[in-house]
Amino acid sequence: MTGTKVWALGVVAFLVGAGAMFAVTAVVDDDPKMTVRSESAAKADMPETREGLIAAWSAELEKAGKEKPDGWEMLTTGEIRDRYLSQIFINAPDAEDIDPDMVVRRD
Repeated sequence: MTGTKVWALGVVAFLVGAGAMFAVTAVVDDDPKMTVRSESAAKADMPETREGLIAAWSAELEKAGKEKPDGWEMLTTGEIRDRYLSQIFINAPDAEDIDPDMVVRRD
């Protein structure tokens, strides 16, 4: 074989390889796989109706030894939801409540 034929054969082999690589890359799905829930866990536990939010808010207030404020009936559903979520945050236990003997070292 002459040098020109070897060079031409190398170019052809390179083009065939590049084409095959392009075809395989186009077929393979490289997108990361992830599981998607239709709704978050927090939303699944959140009451959706005004009555449900009022009941849940009342229960959280009762845990804290509080009552609904005067004029709460005038609050919008969104405001009741916000106050309910705020009360859940306020009622959340502190680290000391969970484990009083836990010592935190900061070096």
